[in-house]
Amino acid sequence: MTDLASKIATIPTAVLVSKTVKDDSISSVHLCDYQGIPSVLRVDKPLAGYLGLDRAGEFDLLHCIQPHGFSPEPLYSDPGEGILICRFLEGDALTPTDLGTRGKIVELGKILGSIHRLHLPDFKTRFVNQIRHYEKELKNDADGSLLKRGIDLFDSLTANEDDWVVCHNDLIAANLVQGERLLILDWEYASLNHPYFDLATVLENHALTESQSELFLDAYSGERQSIDLVKLDEWRQLTHYVTLFWLMIIKKYATISEKEKAWMVNLENQLSQARG
Repeated sequence: MTDLASKIATIPTAVLVSKTVKDDSISSVHLCDYQGIPSVLRVDKPLAGYLGLDRAGEFDLLHCIQPHGFSPEPLYSDPGEGILICRFLEGDALTPTDLGTRGKIVELGKILGSIHRLHLPDFKTRFVNQIRHYEKELKNDADGSLLKRGIDLFDSLTANEDDWVVCHNDLIAANLVQGERLLILDWEYASLNHPYFDLATVLENHALTESQSELFLDAYSGERQSIDLVKLDEWRQLTHYVTLFWLMIIKKYATISEKEKAWMVNLENQLSQARG
């Protein structure tokens, strides 16, 4: 029995897999039929455990936010087996170029604003726990100066958690689908975090022009003058450290791709130069 088949065998209801759409070092993702519903099945690989992901918290969060219409409907979860099934969402995957169009960048800003205004008192997953996990995993393996600099920056930005909100923490074009409205996938890194982390992730990953960035921030806040751009720049820097730490853990526990290796080297060089 294959690893996938053995995982599927633990699910009480029959699951019929039709196609594998993604297979990386963290998980595999498959189109399937679950209880007669077109669905998406995600099955974790061992690396997911080393990344400190809160799978139970992810499922609970998806249940809470699903009525708002910008995320997939969760149907089944078994965190112990690393299984998540969600209803399939019809739509077209976006590219970074797509996101730069006026309509989409404005829509994303508005949706992100609504996410950050959600009040979910039962959601307890905290970004600080993710960072401490990365720190513990890397303290004997990573470039000590880069690790310390990233952790020091995080600590300086997060002395007060009073303004933390529900954040997606991975708002890249690959996690966005255009259906009747813009939809956001892959909430596995979601947590309580400072809202600027989501803003910074969008700005840092899509090569937006100045005018596109202004449209995004205006749509998000209603008045971008209310956003502390100096502080936002610090959060933009932090996104690079977080990505670097994530890549370092992948390299430590799995086979890193050539693309990921080049990405990691570029981040190391960029952050080392910033340090100087």
